[in-house]
Amino acid sequence: MSAETTRRYERLLRLYPKAYRDHRGAEMLGTLMDAAEAGQGRPPLRETGALVLGALRARVGTAAGLPVGQAWLSAVRVAALLLLAYGAAVSVARGGRVVFSDLLGDGLRLESELGFVGATVLGVPALLLAARGRYGRATAVAGAALVCELWAQIGPQLHFYVTTVRPDSRNTTGWAEASWYFLEDRLADYQFWPLPLGIVLMVPLLRRRPGVPGNPLWWLLAVPLSVVLLPTSFDGSLGLQPFALVAVCLGALVWSFVDARAALAAAVLPLPITLSALGQQYLPSHQGNESRMIWILAPAAVTAILVATGAALARRQARL
Repeated sequence: MSAETTRRYERLLRLYPKAYRDHRGAEMLGTLMDAAEAGQGRPPLRETGALVLGALRARVGTAAGLPVGQAWLSAVRVAALLLLAYGAAVSVARGGRVVFSDLLGDGLRLESELGFVGATVLGVPALLLAARGRYGRATAVAGAALVCELWAQIGPQLHFYVTTVRPDSRNTTGWAEASWYFLEDRLADYQFWPLPLGIVLMVPLLRRRPGVPGNPLWWLLAVPLSVVLLPTSFDGSLGLQPFALVAVCLGALVWSFVDARAALAAAVLPLPITLSALGQQYLPSHQGNESRMIWILAPAAVTAILVATGAALARRQARL
């Protein structure tokens, strides 16, 4: 075997972490050289791809060799963090308008709008607590952020109902009916769903706590990225959606061949759109509204593809 072929294999093996090379580098090089065909000038393309993929898995700490159940649990953790970051991004986009347009501009219109600021102040710590593995505290703080968000959303509508529509009414039943009507309006809003879904996904983490890899502070970067890349009110001036969301899901699908948990975790991102479209189609207060089935089926199909791909790859990577 030529020395040039050996050098090419050695260059490929340098992609692996140094500790990995020190432990298995000589063994891998010997195996590759034994399997190489006589007169071979360079590694076959398929073999090169396999070595690059293995190096990526070794560097990022993937689910390779991880039991399927543990891979799913780890993916649920990442999915919950993604949804909490998404929920915080929704609050940041709305809270920024309140601070810079209202408080620092024309003045606050309704006190309930401070709920957007409160949701921001609580949403970011909830994400950080969950990233540190403090799921009980994160659930409580995220729940408080959700209450602030609902107060900010439903407050103006209730204020209008009480002061304008029924100013002299003491019929609390009527107010309760109006409150449920306004809550249904929130259920049909895709920006309502990230926080509740994130809270639901943290429930199984309260009993079975997956590991906390890396530095949890890096998750704070997910909030500004979510403002831009995921559907929020900030997108009104950018017009990136739904293309940015599709790009994020496609990137997770590609990365799942390195780590199957990427597809499983990203599968939750289209769910708010699916749930809001279902609400617009079937909730009583929205009966008669024309909602194209494409907004129900398309994001649901993306979620199904990500889950199916991630599940298949998780089983395959568990055998590596």
